[in-house]
Amino acid sequence: MRFTFIVTVLFFVLTPISSAQNVSKIDSLQIVIEHTKNDSIKMDAYNKLRRLTYYSDPNSSKDYTQKFYEYAKKRKDSFSVALANYYLGNAHVVESDFETAIQFYFKSADYFEKKKDSARLSSVFNGIGAAYENSGNDTLSLKYFKRSQNISKSIGDLRRSAIALNNIGNIYKNRGDLENAKYYMERALEDVNNTNHIEYITSLSINLANTYLDLNEIDNATPLFEKVIMITDSISDIYSYASALRGLGNVAIAEGNNKKGLKLLNDAYHKYKTNRFFDEQLSIMPDLILANELNKNYAQGLHLANHYQKLKDSIFNEQKDKNLSEALQKYETEKKDAQLKLLKVETEKREQQNQLYITLAIAGLFMAGVLGYFSFKNRQKNKILAKQKSLLEDTLDEKNTLLKEVHHRVKNSFQIVSSLLYLQSENVEDKEAKIAIKEAENRVRSMVLIHQRLYNKDELIGINAKDYFSDLVRDIFESHQFESNPISYHLDVEPFVLDIETITPVGLILNELIVNTLKHAFDEVTSESKIDILFQKQEEHLVLRVIDNGKGFEGEVKSASFGITLIKALSKKLKATLNYKSKIDYGTDVTLIIKRYNLL
Repeated sequence: MRFTFIVTVLFFVLTPISSAQNVSKIDSLQIVIEHTKNDSIKMDAYNKLRRLTYYSDPNSSKDYTQKFYEYAKKRKDSFSVALANYYLGNAHVVESDFETAIQFYFKSADYFEKKKDSARLSSVFNGIGAAYENSGNDTLSLKYFKRSQNISKSIGDLRRSAIALNNIGNIYKNRGDLENAKYYMERALEDVNNTNHIEYITSLSINLANTYLDLNEIDNATPLFEKVIMITDSISDIYSYASALRGLGNVAIAEGNNKKGLKLLNDAYHKYKTNRFFDEQLSIMPDLILANELNKNYAQGLHLANHYQKLKDSIFNEQKDKNLSEALQKYETEKKDAQLKLLKVETEKREQQNQLYITLAIAGLFMAGVLGYFSFKNRQKNKILAKQKSLLEDTLDEKNTLLKEVHHRVKNSFQIVSSLLYLQSENVEDKEAKIAIKEAENRVRSMVLIHQRLYNKDELIGINAKDYFSDLVRDIFESHQFESNPISYHLDVEPFVLDIETITPVGLILNELIVNTLKHAFDEVTSESKIDILFQKQEEHLVLRVIDNGKGFEGEVKSASFGITLIKALSKKLKATLNYKSKIDYGTDVTLIIKRYNLL
């Protein structure tokens, strides 16, 4: 397994200081802020505090940056405001809020571009490129990395040029285009070797050496790793030293010297662990597992593999909880914003109508004496009304756009959850766990389809049941049938348009009923195996039926499973009753009678 340094460039280079010195300086600056009334001195102190805490306490650094920004705006210091926007972009990148980071970066870029400050503009473009890369848009990332490199090269700033070239190489490497990655990384190392920035020379050398290793160019990789060992040993750069040890360990493994490779990888792992480089400690573990297996240390390899899996599961669960919470919070916030916007439009419309009625009433009192004057004013009023109508139509279009955006973002959030579930299932070997994760993925997919339809269609608050059931049932059958003779199905669904509060639980219930039928109804699938799905309005109720000609069952349905529990909970929301009719060898007929629903 290879690893790559992600390199960005700031407007300053921090000088390493001890923890005690750092705390002392922070305390001193906070005292200055408390005792001075000079806004310029406060602004400068907040900027220094931002720098001192950038690596040790990112949250505090962001708060200090915000204070620096506020004082810069208060003093109308455009240059410092532009710097603060860049620093706030960096702070949001650290928090993985790349969309907000890009907004701050562009504000900063606008200023430096107008002022023709090429050096700082190059750094901002590099930050924009890094934000786009981390958010998954490598096309825009390449665009801004190349703009950064062209600017820095034109002004002879080889350090910034090298960093941009290295980042371009990283993108090609992530795409699997190793030849292009090598080309740009070689250019990056050539540029940075002509500077005195050793910290960049080591990181770029490691990146290039690992690319050589990926290309099996071991003769080119080895000297670079050895050079980094010599440099970092003299300047006490533990991180780069450990990374070079790791590279040499992989070189030894590639050359068949498994014992040496294991020793070097173990040394690198302990360096990472001792110095609390958690991400690197995690990423090197697959290399160590492989090295132990090659050296027939199966017990140690198994121990490491179990530890590695536990760490990955822990990270996945934390990320899953975070994504679910953020998705729900964003959905509720944007839904409320859209409702407030619509309420505001309706209020303004009523006020305009009231104003119109008052005007017409007053005009009527003077109609007899001032008919000509009224005619003129009436024409003027018609023009105003036309403008007001146009404004209302534009506002309504804006409201519809906002609602579409809400559904689009909710769909994207659910798709993130679906993707996380899929990735987890790929790493799970237990069959029952795989099935459980797949079922959860299907439930999320049923909700994704709803918001996808709301986003793509003109019906922003309702779903056509016939179209939705068609897509949902097709997805379920495609993802659950693995037999050579697939089970056939027939849909008989009336084209009701239901609101989202009705269609969501109905879709989840249908998903559970079909999945249960596919899992339990047929011991052996034949050409006669069939499932019928019906959804119709009978008198004052909606009726959903799922009928199969499978093996059937006797007695009551077991209610211990999560699926049955979910169906019962959702049925309560719809004030629905659920009935099972089944006979051995004749199949099962499940009927859901829905009493609470909203037809549009």
